[in-house]
Amino acid sequence: MRRVNLAGFTLLALGLATGLVVVSCQDQRSVTEAPRAPRADAIAGSATAVISPSGDTYLNINAVNAAGEPTLNLYTWPDNKIANAVVMKFDLASIPAGSTISSATLNLNLVESDGMAEPTYTVTAHRIVNKNPDLARATGYTYDGVNSWTPNTCCANNIPLAQADISAPVDTKAIDKTPGFKQWNVTAIVQGWVNDPSRNFGLLLNSDPSKLRDRYRSFSSNEDPVASHRPYLTVVTGPPGTAPPPPEARLGQWSSVIPAPIVQLHVHLLRDGRVLSWGRNGDPQVWDPSTGTFTAVPSPSWLFCAGHDFLPDGRLLVAGGHITDGLGLPNTNLFDPSTGSWQTGPPMAYGRWYPTNTTLPNGDVLTVAGTDQNGAVVTIPEIWNGTSWRQLTTASLSLEYYPRDFVAPDGRVFDAGEEQPSRWLDVTGTGRWTDGPSRNEPGWRSYGSAVMYEPGKILYAGGGEDPPTNTAEVIDLNDASPAWRYTGSMAYARRHMNATILPTGDVLVTGGTSAPGFNNFAGAVHVAELWNPTTGTWTTLASNQVNRLYHSTSLLLPDGRVLHTGSGDGASAPRELSYELYSPPYLFQGARPGITGATPATVAYGQTLVVETPDAASIAKVTFIRTGSVTHAFDQAGRLVPLAFSPVSGGVSVTLPGSHTTAPPGPYVLFLVNGNGVPSIGRIMVLQ
Repeated sequence: MRRVNLAGFTLLALGLATGLVVVSCQDQRSVTEAPRAPRADAIAGSATAVISPSGDTYLNINAVNAAGEPTLNLYTWPDNKIANAVVMKFDLASIPAGSTISSATLNLNLVESDGMAEPTYTVTAHRIVNKNPDLARATGYTYDGVNSWTPNTCCANNIPLAQADISAPVDTKAIDKTPGFKQWNVTAIVQGWVNDPSRNFGLLLNSDPSKLRDRYRSFSSNEDPVASHRPYLTVVTGPPGTAPPPPEARLGQWSSVIPAPIVQLHVHLLRDGRVLSWGRNGDPQVWDPSTGTFTAVPSPSWLFCAGHDFLPDGRLLVAGGHITDGLGLPNTNLFDPSTGSWQTGPPMAYGRWYPTNTTLPNGDVLTVAGTDQNGAVVTIPEIWNGTSWRQLTTASLSLEYYPRDFVAPDGRVFDAGEEQPSRWLDVTGTGRWTDGPSRNEPGWRSYGSAVMYEPGKILYAGGGEDPPTNTAEVIDLNDASPAWRYTGSMAYARRHMNATILPTGDVLVTGGTSAPGFNNFAGAVHVAELWNPTTGTWTTLASNQVNRLYHSTSLLLPDGRVLHTGSGDGASAPRELSYELYSPPYLFQGARPGITGATPATVAYGQTLVVETPDAASIAKVTFIRTGSVTHAFDQAGRLVPLAFSPVSGGVSVTLPGSHTTAPPGPYVLFLVNGNGVPSIGRIMVLQ
C-alpha cells in the first residue's frame, strides 16, 4: 500500500475505479472467500454474469492518479473528513438492452485495516453523476486530468474529491477488519445503466466521515497480482421485458399508523394468537390481529415495569410491578388466555421493578434483578415453581435493569448483559453465579437488544449511550469455551431498539435512536434492518412513520408480520398511542406454503407430527419460535429452534425438540418456510 506525502501530512492513498463511488459508512458484509471473478460471457435470457472492472482507481486529496495501484483505499483525514474515494467503471455491453436486473452485487476484497479500537468503518456506495471520469487520469481535483470535479467544501483544502458529483447512497455497509470479500448492493445503479447506458459514469465508494483521523480500509484493485483477489460485479438478470420485482419484495412494507388505547410498552403473543399489552397508564388490553379490536382486561395490580415469561401451560407469569419510579411491587400475577382473566399468586420475597423472567427447562420461572419497595437493588434471584417462590440465597449479585438472560444448552442461565462481563447462573440448590466472557464492545450495551437466533447462539446488537453503537456481537454457547465475536454492524447506531426473530431465522431490527443521551429524538431511526445469520450482514429495509424510542416494542405475529408499537410513557417523551404493522420482504416473494388440516394445541418433547400441506416438496426449513414477551428492548421469552422434517404423503413429518434446554416448555409458533424464503401462516402449539 502506498502512502503519499501531501502538504506536511501523510495520507494513505486510496484508489477507486469504476464509475461507481463508494463512500465509507457502516454496515458490512463479511465473506471470507469468494470465487474467481471471470469476465462475463454474453447473457441470453435469465442469467448470472460476473463482470470485472473496465477500470478502477481511488481519489486522494492531491493531484496524483492512482489507477495503477494494487489497492483501492478509503481513508478519514483529518477528523470527520473524507480523504479518499474509490471509483470504478464496468462495461455492461454483455447484458442485453432492456434486461431487468434482479440483483447486482459489488464485491471487493479487504486486505488491510487501521489498528484503531473501532471494529467497523462505514462505506457507502454511490452512482457518479454530472461528470464522466477518465479513470486513468482522474485525481482528487479533476475527473479527467484537466477539468475539475464540481467544487464543494467536503474535504481538506476544499479539494472536491467528486463529492458533489455523486448520488445519495444506494447501500451502506459497516466494514469490519476481517480480511476477505465485502459486498454492496448496487442493483439500482446497474439497472439505471442498463436502462440508459449514456448515464454509466461509474460508481463511487466513500470513506467514513464519522470517524476520527487515520481510520481506513484498503481493498484489492484490478491490479492485484492475485487474480482471485480482484474486484468484480455479480449481476443477475431476467429476460428482456421482465417486470422488475416490486420494491416491497426488497424492502418490505409498513402499514398506516393505527390508533391504540394505551402505550403498548409490554407486549405478549398469547397461545390463541391474540396480543396482551399494557403501559404505564390505563388498563391492560388484549388486541385481536384478525379484527383490530382491543378489549380491556384490568389487572389486579400495577404491572408497569414488571418481568414476564410464559409458563408450560401457556399462561403468562408477571413478576413485580410499579409503585412509583424506582420502587417495585412483590406481586405475582398470571394471565390465562383461555379465560381472558388474571389470577394472583403468593408474593415474592422482594419487590421488583425492571426484573427479567426466564422460563427454565423444568418449567419453573427464574426472576432476577430489579429494585424493591424501598428502591434498593434486589440481589437475590427467586424461582417460581408453580405454586410458590424460593430464593437462591447463595447467588447474591447486583445486576442492571432487565438483564438479557437466556437458558443455555447446559441448563444454566446465561446473562448476556447489559453490563460487563457476561455471566452464568447455576439455579440448582441455592444458586451460584460465575463470570463468563466479556463482550468486545467496551462498556454497557444499554438498551441494545439480544436474541437467541438458534439454540445456544445469541446476537446482541446496538445499545450504549454516549453515543449508541451500530456494532453487533454473537456468541455460541455450544462451544467448549464460548467467546463473543463481532458480526456485521448495522447501518444505523441504535439505542432503545428491538430485535425480532423472523420465521426464516433472520433477525429484524426496528426503532431506536442514534443520538447521544438517554432518549434523544434528534437521532430517531425509522429504517428497519435485517440481519442474516449465515453471512453476518445487514440489509436496510423500509422506514416506518412514527418515532419509536424508549418504551417501544416489536413482536412477531403468527401471520409473519411484525407489530411495532409503543414509545413514551416515560422520559418526558410523547405518548405514542398507536401501532404499525411491518410486512417483511418474504410476504412479497411469491405464494405462501399452506398448512391444511388441524394441528394439536399441545405437543410433547420428541413427538413426531405430520403437518398437512400441499406444498411439501417446496419446504426448505421448519422453524419453531417461542411466542414473544417483550419490553424495554428485550424479548424475555423468544428463541428459535430449527426442526428436523421430511416430506411424507400429504405433508411433512416434523420432529419436535427433544431437549428441554433447547426449547423450555411453553407456547411456540411452528412455521413452514419454502425455498424462496416465504413462510406459512404459523400454528401455535404448547410444548409440554
